[in-house]
Amino acid sequence: MVTSVRVFFLTILMITSSWNEVGKRNAAIKAATKSYEEADYEASITNHMRLVSEFNLSSPNVSYDLALSQHYGGQLEQAGLTYQSLYQSPDKNIASFAYNQNGILLGEQKKYEEALDAFKMALINNPLNESARYNYELLSRWMKQNPEQQEQQKQEQQDKEEQEKQEEQEKQEQDKKSEEKKDGEGEEKSEEDEATESQKKDDKEGEKSQEEKDSEEASDIESDLSDREKALEKVKEKLQEMNLSPEQAAQILEAMNAAELRYIQQNKKKPTKKPQRGLPEW
Repeated sequence: MVTSVRVFFLTILMITSSWNEVGKRNAAIKAATKSYEEADYEASITNHMRLVSEFNLSSPNVSYDLALSQHYGGQLEQAGLTYQSLYQSPDKNIASFAYNQNGILLGEQKKYEEALDAFKMALINNPLNESARYNYELLSRWMKQNPEQQEQQKQEQQDKEEQEKQEEQEKQEQDKKSEEKKDGEGEEKSEEDEATESQKKDDKEGEKSQEEKDSEEASDIESDLSDREKALEKVKEKLQEMNLSPEQAAQILEAMNAAELRYIQQNKKKPTKKPQRGLPEW
């Protein structure tokens, strides 16, 4: 007897729980339908997503209403994905409507050839879809009358795809370099460090080369002075051979010494080191 009573109460609890679940689900369906009919697309998206995630109601009708809410609510990318999820729906009418609506979405994005294909598929799934037929004929006629805009759109689309591809490639290369730099931190020098060291090395070699050049110039001056002293000795010998008077010889030597002195003074004014940038040579 006690066991029978327990079973009875458990049955009542299960029925009550089931009624509660049904009540919640019906309330959620009602809320989703109401928000969609009132064109409150933000609320409609939330309510339809709740039907899918919380109550596992992923029927074609629910998904189609969700796609429409996303479309008119401005979530265009997500709407396109939801439409595409209905292409293989066993309900051909829903599949046709999804193709047609995605065709409109593609047309708004100026993807005319893709839109035309979507309208064509809508008619294949349901030849009686007059909205899809009208959209197909209208777009087909417009494309024939405006071929230059199609070419322009194709070029813009290609440029966009190339740019996105290039940006993605650059991002991957940058990520790779960052990863390599991170892995080799403390072991290898960066390219910037190597370039800096290379520049310092070149500057040092340039300074050394200039010092050697200055040293050679000073050596040349000393060599010139030594040669002049030897020449002066020869002149003295010549003067002695010419039997000049002491006064005449002294005058000649004095003139030569004065010329030699001027030469030495002029050479002393020449810099022996590389002048600093921005400073005059004196």
